[in-house]
Amino acid sequence: MHPTRLILLSALILFCAGPALAQRPGPEFWRKVGCEPFEPRTKLEAIDERHSSVIIKAFTQITTLEVNGVRIDAVEMRELGNVARAKGIVVVLREGEGARQDGGGRPRENRAFVDYEEIDALLQAIDAIARVDETMTRLPGFEARYKTLGDLEIGVFRQTRRGNAAMMTTGICDRTSQLLTLDELAKVKAMIQEAKTRLDELR
Repeated sequence: MHPTRLILLSALILFCAGPALAQRPGPEFWRKVGCEPFEPRTKLEAIDERHSSVIIKAFTQITTLEVNGVRIDAVEMRELGNVARAKGIVVVLREGEGARQDGGGRPRENRAFVDYEEIDALLQAIDAIARVDETMTRLPGFEARYKTLGDLEIGVFRQTRRGNAAMMTTGICDRTSQLLTLDELAKVKAMIQEAKTRLDELR
């Protein structure tokens, strides 16, 4: 084949193959997308995830009130020999309590960290969403929700014609949820308030 034709043919092949290659990035661009974020969202997470350090955790579980499947802990974390320190609450949700009793497996648990600086806003949000009802919209269904930086989500929605219900959720992909009554949501708020009071005593 004539050299000029060979060059033109090679250029044509490269021109046609270019778009196809551009649509398939090399192996360096591929990775399994994880459910956990690359960077911690809260101060508590930042300390909890540190490596090559001694982390001291102090906590107390709020037990004056009880809501099935919901646990609230007041927690303080610090790194030994460092000024890094954070306090807040840990909300643990457990679903599938009956699974363990029936021999069908262990209950699923998931947790969310809430920094101390977020607690007041969380308490105010619980008050606000608990007051949401059908008078706020002309449509038959509604929901109101609030999410913290650490992926604790609390929502209120129309469950039946007779009333509303609440839902608490933790996690990103492997989420854990608890369905609550509005009375139970009020108890959760009281538990969070008590946890904040315990943390205020640390000052």
